[in-house]
Amino acid sequence: MNIIDFNFLVAALRLATPITIIAIGETYSERSGIINVGVEGMAILGALVSAVVSFYTGNPWIGLSASVVASAISGWLHALWCIRFSANQIVSGIAINILVMGLAYFSTSMIWGWRGTSGSAATLNIWIIVGLMFGAILISQIFIYRTRWGLRLRVVGERPEAADTAGINVARTRYTYTILNGAFCGLAGAFFFNNLGRFTAGMVGGRGFIGIAAMVVGNYIPVRVLGAAFLFGFIDALQMRLQAFIPSQFSIMLPYLLTVIILAGFMGKADIPKALGKS
Repeated sequence: MNIIDFNFLVAALRLATPITIIAIGETYSERSGIINVGVEGMAILGALVSAVVSFYTGNPWIGLSASVVASAISGWLHALWCIRFSANQIVSGIAINILVMGLAYFSTSMIWGWRGTSGSAATLNIWIIVGLMFGAILISQIFIYRTRWGLRLRVVGERPEAADTAGINVARTRYTYTILNGAFCGLAGAFFFNNLGRFTAGMVGGRGFIGIAAMVVGNYIPVRVLGAAFLFGFIDALQMRLQAFIPSQFSIMLPYLLTVIILAGFMGKADIPKALGKS
């Protein structure tokens, strides 16, 4: 009858890992001034590519690398639309989500005959990716607040005109960190695939958007983002335990309901970059 125990906390950490990875990637992108609601689709793309490449090569490391590269390319595409062609950043992200979902359905149907994988594929131990996540948190905290490149990143997101006057290439900075955001989403997608050992188009399950919420709750600060992501992972693990005690429909709804409530409470307190969303 004990709901919270050691195994529960391990499950919460496991569930928090992809949320944290996506949130860190989005932190870089939004710090530069680019909103990316396409993180959901980019994570799905990473999971898809990891599944396909691992299945055909039998090497999960190649699958992991391919997922990062593929999602980084989707990040470049988002940056191209938003920076070069001044597209609405929200619309561009939504377009990526729709495009990737269509690609996932088409490719899995062509390869496996239905909307998901079949047969076995080589997978990595997910705790390797958990370790990479903690490393990314530490490096990001130091990079953003203790290096001149991090200072330039923050200036571009706050005052792009001043950054341009100081000789900082605003467009190149935004390209760089939006592509990096895509790469992080690819790593999160690889986690989803390696965690389950299979791919389905709905496996990300809105956790890309929860990653954005974790970033806002963490106020764009990597170590706080980790804490916020663990909170959401805790809630997700809790709903799985509560299915034995309450109707499953309510427990499944719980993480998303609490995400909306928590986000509503923190949205007005977040130190949002002043140039965010302004191409």
